[in-house]
Amino acid sequence: MCRLLCVSLLLWHFLLASQFENSAAAAFSARQNRNDFEGDDQQTSEAVSPAPTGATTASTATSGLLKKCLPCTGVKCVPQIQCPAHVRMESHEKPQICDLPAGKFGYCCQTGQNHTVPRSASRERRSDFPSFLSPDVLDEARRNFEHLMHGVAQIPVRRGLPDFSHGIVFHSTAKEDLHNFALSNNALEQVFTTQLFSKKEQVPVDDIITNNVPVKFTKTPLAQHCQPPVICRNIRSVYRSHDGTCNNPLPARSHWGAAGQPLERMLPPAYEDGIWNPRVHSTDGTPLLGARKISRILLADIDRPHPKYNLLVMQFGQVLAHDVSQTSTVRLEDGDLVQCCSPGGKEALNPQQSHFACMPISVDPDDEFYSAFGVRCLNLVRLSLVPNPDCQLGYGKQMSKVTHFLDASPVYGSSQEAARELRSFRGGRLRMLNDFGRDLLPLTSDKKSCPSEEAGKSCFKSGDGRTNQIISLITLQILFAREHNRVADILSQINPSASDERIFQEARRIVIAEVQHITYNEFLPIIIGPQQMKRFRLVPQHQGYAHDYSPDINPAITNEFSGAAYRMGHSSVDGKFRIRGEHGHIDEVINIPDVMFNPSRMRKRQFYDDMLRTLYSQPMQQIDSSITQGLSRFLFRGDNPFGLDLAAINIQRGRDQGLRTYNDYLELMGARKLKTFDQFPSEIGQKLARVYRTPDDIDLWVGGLLEKAVDGGVVGVTFAEIIADQFARFKHGDRYYYEYDAAINPGAFTPNQLQEIRKTTMARLICDNADRLTLQAVPLAAFVRADHPGNQMIGCDDPNLPDINLNAWRL
Repeated sequence: MCRLLCVSLLLWHFLLASQFENSAAAAFSARQNRNDFEGDDQQTSEAVSPAPTGATTASTATSGLLKKCLPCTGVKCVPQIQCPAHVRMESHEKPQICDLPAGKFGYCCQTGQNHTVPRSASRERRSDFPSFLSPDVLDEARRNFEHLMHGVAQIPVRRGLPDFSHGIVFHSTAKEDLHNFALSNNALEQVFTTQLFSKKEQVPVDDIITNNVPVKFTKTPLAQHCQPPVICRNIRSVYRSHDGTCNNPLPARSHWGAAGQPLERMLPPAYEDGIWNPRVHSTDGTPLLGARKISRILLADIDRPHPKYNLLVMQFGQVLAHDVSQTSTVRLEDGDLVQCCSPGGKEALNPQQSHFACMPISVDPDDEFYSAFGVRCLNLVRLSLVPNPDCQLGYGKQMSKVTHFLDASPVYGSSQEAARELRSFRGGRLRMLNDFGRDLLPLTSDKKSCPSEEAGKSCFKSGDGRTNQIISLITLQILFAREHNRVADILSQINPSASDERIFQEARRIVIAEVQHITYNEFLPIIIGPQQMKRFRLVPQHQGYAHDYSPDINPAITNEFSGAAYRMGHSSVDGKFRIRGEHGHIDEVINIPDVMFNPSRMRKRQFYDDMLRTLYSQPMQQIDSSITQGLSRFLFRGDNPFGLDLAAINIQRGRDQGLRTYNDYLELMGARKLKTFDQFPSEIGQKLARVYRTPDDIDLWVGGLLEKAVDGGVVGVTFAEIIADQFARFKHGDRYYYEYDAAINPGAFTPNQLQEIRKTTMARLICDNADRLTLQAVPLAAFVRADHPGNQMIGCDDPNLPDINLNAWRL
């Protein structure tokens, strides 16, 4: 393979002057008569920082201007976004430049994922912090915390309201909710102590966000809130744990990626106090505009069907989202949801009534939709926190209640206890509901899993509490549960003496591998494009084993991924399901709000097959600045005339999570920040100027949606890089990833087994687990529209549709 050419310092400055002045045009060129954008995304992704001195001295000259990059020594060459400390370095301190696949530049990164290098390595760190927390600080913080906890308004959210349905998004078992409530309270007490200490000691915000306050909670009463280390009794277990513990073989990192562990960050948080106070001010000091107004002005509902990809892309993406992340919100002491608005959303509760975790979304009186119902307030509660794993003062960290790994946790749960409730303990199978000869998910007795208590409304149970959120999600949950049982049945037949436990774990191991292979082989290239797949080393092997694992890679979800980039899928949702019958005709049109937390329709005999056909036939919406009104006006409406605004929730949630602004992530990728709205196309620049004071205020989720899709992908370059980074963490930080050999993965597949896993396709899984009532064939490329040229339909019994031979697992 030809080596890439590094651009020397002179040429680099020349390119920046000529190229990046038009970076707005590269990522945001306006399309004719439309509110989305097109242009050369290559310019945005290649407009990198000026070459550091170290890069010049580490290169071998080939001409007056062009130099070949020398290989990295002792470290890997990674995309700049995977070396986040570089944004806090001076030009002469930046890492050596190196070559990446797909014609890109990277860094020889010494700092890894760490973003805490100070702004200048030569700057003296403050060293005069007290070495311990004084009793006065601890006592005052404790009193403040108790006052807040006992002084909050105990106004629960009433069943049937959109707010109640929104709360189910965070739902888990009663025991898990109780545990998470305790964890959050412990974390909040640590956060309030940090805030008080920082105020008294006048700690600079920069020291807080760079974890440069080496004051521990150990030897204080707050030490009891620190989570004890995980004890791994069998670090060579063939099967991964249900809760994600003990994946990393190093004892101090055995908790990495486990359920209940904090989300990580690519960049330090943008909390105004550096600790937990959300970003509410513009860079010029004026208040930020409300999230609902930004949603109204920027994010209209425009029908833009994708010319190539179908709704299965959207729905599989949601399954993966539920696999790797579930946050929770701060709750009342009895576990009930917090209410931040007066009845009917007429106004926000006054400060005397409001819970300290309230962060409601204001609605203008002239709102063209909500004003008709007198709504001035949309309920939103801040995400709960988890204690600092380092047991020291620091900023608030959000947690994921599920494992951070791609491990099919929506099928199996994220704890041993949850898995036991799902198993039949016969033949390695999962429990299912036999519904007149068809296997559906079992029904749940959990009253909080659905917003309605009406008789005849069925709600289903799986490894994830959000299963009933939408009917298309249930469809894929059924598919993967059936796949487990299909595999378990075959394994039992060929291994009649194997125990239930052995069959269950082997079937689980195979299904997890199938999910991972489909993700990296079929789904992810569609989202981020082939160049990012190569640059981030995400392309699956054709044969043999991969060797990319590193115990230094933390697989944890980043706030940027969960709070912004992966929420790109909300733009891909169509407002209606057009249900296709046996002959391909549209037999029924269903509005999405009508099948949110209302899954009873799945009991209709042909509906499961019909829904699968709809998913692979109906185009998804293009990922851009358009959001269906089914999500921006009627989200979780139930029987109400109005619902919530998901676009506004996404913007507000990003501020709650302390996400930095869009410009900061341009800089993280190596690009220059945008300085004026004039760098945008005229129409969008004018709209942005109406809702933001400066480009430095643009929320990450908003800015990412405005970019033109990368070549061969469906998202813009910023989201593509954040998503690629996250899936690199899932692959390179997961010891049990399906392609690793026995030297890395104690449960490695044999070479023959691995080659069988590589036959997995989404099309085959659909055929193997359909009812075959109205579905007899599938598109060979399951995520591509069935009517797209070149994507042939293939019969489910056609031998040309690859099939895994499970005889490779004969004991």
